[in-house]
Amino acid sequence: MLKTKVSFNNLGVIKQGNLELNDFTLLCGANNTGKTYVMYSLCALLDQRFNVNFNFVEDLVRKLSQETVCQYNIQNLIGDNYDNILEEITQGINKHLPNLFGVESDEFRQTQIKLKLDIDLILANITNHPWQSRVSLSNKESDWFLDIQKPENDTNITFTMRDDKGIPHKLLTELISGEITRLIFSKKNQDCFLIPAERGGLNLFFKELSSIRNRLLHHAQKDKISPMEVLKDIIKSRYAEPISDYIEFLNDLNNTKKRKSDYQIQAQDIQKKIINGKYEIDRHGDIFFLPYRSNNKKMPLHFTSSTVKTLFSLVFYLEHLAQPGDYLMIDEPELSLHPDNQRNLARVLAKLVNNGVKVVLSTHSPYFVRELNNLIMLNKSFIKASELRQRYGYEPGESLNPEKVSAYLFDQKTIKEMEIDPNEGIIAETFDNVINNLNRSSNDIYYASQEEEDCDNE
Repeated sequence: MLKTKVSFNNLGVIKQGNLELNDFTLLCGANNTGKTYVMYSLCALLDQRFNVNFNFVEDLVRKLSQETVCQYNIQNLIGDNYDNILEEITQGINKHLPNLFGVESDEFRQTQIKLKLDIDLILANITNHPWQSRVSLSNKESDWFLDIQKPENDTNITFTMRDDKGIPHKLLTELISGEITRLIFSKKNQDCFLIPAERGGLNLFFKELSSIRNRLLHHAQKDKISPMEVLKDIIKSRYAEPISDYIEFLNDLNNTKKRKSDYQIQAQDIQKKIINGKYEIDRHGDIFFLPYRSNNKKMPLHFTSSTVKTLFSLVFYLEHLAQPGDYLMIDEPELSLHPDNQRNLARVLAKLVNNGVKVVLSTHSPYFVRELNNLIMLNKSFIKASELRQRYGYEPGESLNPEKVSAYLFDQKTIKEMEIDPNEGIIAETFDNVINNLNRSSNDIYYASQEEEDCDNE
């Protein structure tokens, strides 16, 4: 498995820290320790929101303009230019940070995000797997102008130019560099879907947020105000990219609901075990909830519980968008959930990981982490395992291989890797310390009050 190692320097409150993405990656820590900053940055990295221009691709583009078909040894192409590739990706993600967070560039002038990739593992992965991609400037695949092919278990990659359509060499270099980056990250159709902590409010007000901007433009035209001036104001008040992407996702529900994913079972687990109902999107794109016990009576989302509001996007993603190899990122999955339902959600996410979706979470919940620990411990073979699974309702496919799990503590402006023990799970001292302090204070208060009461009674 290709793992991505990332280092962060001067990102928000984080002075220095490193992490390695795994199948299940957990970010823990107190409030305002930089977890959301890191999650947004990882999303931009995995979704390749940045531009790259590899030096060696310029020669490839010149050759394509003369020969239309070029073949290269992919191991040589990437291996010989690995330093340039890594440097360009690093520069690309760092230059993109102001757009990612919707702020001025000065905010990140000291920030440095760096990658460390295993070149031998990358080359072996690229060689062993087939690759086919057609590059187009439109959404229609039939409009492709560049075809890229690499057979399975073959080191040769072929670039075929059908028609350059007058595309500037600089743009073509950027497009091919992007395709090579996708190849390095083994990214075909996989996506990164980030569910932000603001999801409850966004699920309710996404139409209003969109219509406000439309009304601003309408009134600008009516009052003969320059639309460009209004657009400048809108751009200045832009959201962070993950928030904008989430609003765009909500505005496109009617189109998205036509698709079906392979993760219906996990969506049904949430519907049956947590929210006791299902969602429905009407032809206007409005969200409704149908409780199971109400004979399918529809409730508008604003009339439902906070749990129903916050879980909508996860259920919809699982029903219509999720694909093997995707990265699902959730900022605070425990939002609005009773501890029992936090445990249920942890089990659903473990099933997802075991079925090919990679999960990245930030959490403050000891209940959530302790349930993950149960799933890690149940991965072991021991005599009473089957009896305990049955007693506590654990289903097949919920146990977690500790080698698939990584956990990180955000503390004192750093990122520290947390130990994962197959016999105990995640050693989450940050939660244990809080619980122990709470228990001590509760005991001290209780016994002090009891002593005083006993003295009064005497």
